[in-house]
Amino acid sequence: MYMKYIEIKDWHPSDGLNLETNALHVVKSSENTLVIAGPGAGKTEMLAQRANFLLQTNTCVYPRKILAISFKKDASLNLHERVMKRSGEKLARRFESLTFDSFAKQILDRFKQGLPESLLISDNYEILTTDQNKIILNYYKSIDIDFYNSTMESDILKLHFQKLPLLETDKYQKTRKKAWEKMLTESPSKLTFPMVMRLAEFIININPKIKKYLQETYAYVFLDEFQDTTEIQYSFFKSCFLNSNAIYTAVGDDKQRIMRWAGAQETIFEDFKQDTRAKEIHLFMNFRSAPRLVELQNYLTNHLLKKDSIASPSSRWNKEDGICELWLLANPDQEQENLLKDIKKWIYEENINPRDICILVKGRLELYTGELIKYLNKNGVNARNEDKFQNFLTEEFIVFIINFLRACSEKIKTESRYLVFNFLSNLYDESDTNKLLLFEFSISQLINKTKTKYDFDNLEDRNTLKNIIDEIIFFTDIDKLRAKFPNYRNTHFFSKLIQSFIDELWNCYQNKKEFFESIDSFLGVNTVPIMTIHKSKGLEYHSVIFIGLEDGAFWSYKKQMDEDNCAFFVALSRAKERIIFTISRKRMTNYGLKPQSVKSIEEIINVLNTSCLVDIIDKSEEN
Repeated sequence: MYMKYIEIKDWHPSDGLNLETNALHVVKSSENTLVIAGPGAGKTEMLAQRANFLLQTNTCVYPRKILAISFKKDASLNLHERVMKRSGEKLARRFESLTFDSFAKQILDRFKQGLPESLLISDNYEILTTDQNKIILNYYKSIDIDFYNSTMESDILKLHFQKLPLLETDKYQKTRKKAWEKMLTESPSKLTFPMVMRLAEFIININPKIKKYLQETYAYVFLDEFQDTTEIQYSFFKSCFLNSNAIYTAVGDDKQRIMRWAGAQETIFEDFKQDTRAKEIHLFMNFRSAPRLVELQNYLTNHLLKKDSIASPSSRWNKEDGICELWLLANPDQEQENLLKDIKKWIYEENINPRDICILVKGRLELYTGELIKYLNKNGVNARNEDKFQNFLTEEFIVFIINFLRACSEKIKTESRYLVFNFLSNLYDESDTNKLLLFEFSISQLINKTKTKYDFDNLEDRNTLKNIIDEIIFFTDIDKLRAKFPNYRNTHFFSKLIQSFIDELWNCYQNKKEFFESIDSFLGVNTVPIMTIHKSKGLEYHSVIFIGLEDGAFWSYKKQMDEDNCAFFVALSRAKERIIFTISRKRMTNYGLKPQSVKSIEEIINVLNTSCLVDIIDKSEEN
């Protein structure tokens, strides 16, 4: 492939962007780096510009590639889209953006025949995502009830996820071996993503040729949201790349370390620097938040998180910009009324898009916001639990199907047809040029046929919707789809994904009674997203409302103070211009409406108060 590259001395950040000095240094660096960057520092943009630099200057020498590993799939897709925009489609083909889970799954799916007989898995294995730990524990319970009763569940899980191979050195390892073998010999095999990663790591460790292939393929490795990396993920990364000639760029923020409950390695920064001799570099700008919000983040960093890093706001703001409020309320009903009034004001008077307003909760989303969602929807503000839709909207093939369906609408057909064509054309390499030329006509034919065959104004039943989607799938070359997206090779996963999508889209149609409005509803158009703090990582909104700054939400605060303080910081740092916290004197619980206190989280309340940056508004006496 002929490509005209740019001389290193002539390269500049694309789109005329100005990076802070340290970020530009990282972009052009030829050494391993650990980048400490707070919220709004432009971490994703820095990585996209680094990929652009490496590709446009051929510093990442053709045909070698860049591998970017993110913690969340939406972050992975966001980074890939930015690199496509900055570098163009041809160069971006040498940039792979994956999550740890998807990267490990690709290796397992491609090389699973390299496993020893005792670890062989079925072709269409099932990945457990719901109650996975409980299911694993049940295997141990069925194998050895005495062992199960005498061992803490956390210790059983820790044992289960130890590195492979399976050993029989003592009774614990023998029980573990039986549990793994029982799960692997099920029909289909039952795995969790940590098990997938351990299997992939084992394949790498026992097959030097596969490890060499990986290390010769990827010259550069990016690691995003590095503070959340677990011991299993880091061990997998080291097995793949440590002591190779690859250059690593890890980016993270210890102020946003909120995944310890999921096994995040507490010493990950220090371990990485020691293992790779990486140079630590700090970014100091906050391009996201208004000055008042940045000042509050800095105050919390110093006085709550006990860290000394300070961020500076962008010069595009006026110094006084930003709103920080703490509302004191009598009960959830009063909370709902006040939120409805203000959200309507933001939407209709300030012209803020509902998608740029976010409601966050610490946990137990349904309990804290279930009635609020109903209340808002009933009174003219669309709102929804965003958590379950995030999984669909980060699946490339689901987005393709949605774009195809939207292309059947007269209002948005042009943009959607382009996206459909772009997705399909990317399934083919340059040798398929003639077929690419026929695609636009073929797509138009299928769209017109679909519009003629089905009455979108009156779909008969769920099976009709399934037939439409089945025809779209049939039109797509499934072999090329699976070659491009290896996670779709698992037919059990793919079938379950499509069926779940059909069910959810049909539910939207049942509520809206108009098909193309139901697609907008599925996409969340003009809808306020409501989610947990953990789901909000990496996202940003004009206005953020954090509901339930109370002991009930932070029920384990005394046990995990550092992590909960970081979670609170993450909630605050999602906001660009406005952050509102609510405290209700009473809150609905599993046992009815109960009084609430802030005694356990008094430290958080005191820091907000002493900052003199938060307006405390008592609405509890209002009628």
